[in-house]
Amino acid sequence: MPADRLIVPYGCAGWRDGWIEEGPDGLVRCTVPHVVIDRSANAPLRLQDGQYAIPLPSRGSPDEELRQIEDDALARADPWSKPQAAFLRRYFAHVREQVEADAVALTERLGTLRDLFDHRAFVFAAPRPLPRGFLAAEGRMIRCDCVFWTGGGALAVEIEGRTAPRPGREDELARLAAAGVAVTRCPPDAEIASLGLPPLFERFADGVSIPSGPFKARGIEAYAAPRISSSST
Repeated sequence: MPADRLIVPYGCAGWRDGWIEEGPDGLVRCTVPHVVIDRSANAPLRLQDGQYAIPLPSRGSPDEELRQIEDDALARADPWSKPQAAFLRRYFAHVREQVEADAVALTERLGTLRDLFDHRAFVFAAPRPLPRGFLAAEGRMIRCDCVFWTGGGALAVEIEGRTAPRPGREDELARLAAAGVAVTRCPPDAEIASLGLPPLFERFADGVSIPSGPFKARGIEAYAAPRISSSST
């Protein structure tokens, strides 16, 4: 795998060696849901960037398409973790609230294109959450409650519940931090705005002139065929 490419598998309960491997043809394959990130682009992974493991997405209004993405994220979260599901619901609610709060400014930004684009589609500029995402740290693949790629690096959200963390978890979080992963702890029921996340999470529409939808053929194909060349995105 080229150094400027990163594969982030997600939605899996545990890690198995062989899920990511390089074949004799030089192509890297990943046999579980994943995204491929171009580190050199210095750009965040947004909801609009495709690579969804949704077999037959249905095109619709921005609200309908965002609901599909939210449902898919919830389906890939830990089914036994109510705090993880609650975090994802709060996150998507936060994204909707941010766009509605800026509705007037976003509509004005569209200018003469406002009849072609719905300002609500700016929700897809928000960072994409990867529940149960795996990141490499000190030679190990460590599962995170939720992973974001901010453009400058990976951010792992540790979602705290009402039970004690499993043994060894603090060591895993320390390994992630040592590998350059930003780790943010999310207390039970904490609002997204209170977590101290980077400005991107509040001002994700900044610099986006025209909204883009999430379901692109290129992104879907990138998942459907788990063959990743050095030029894939």
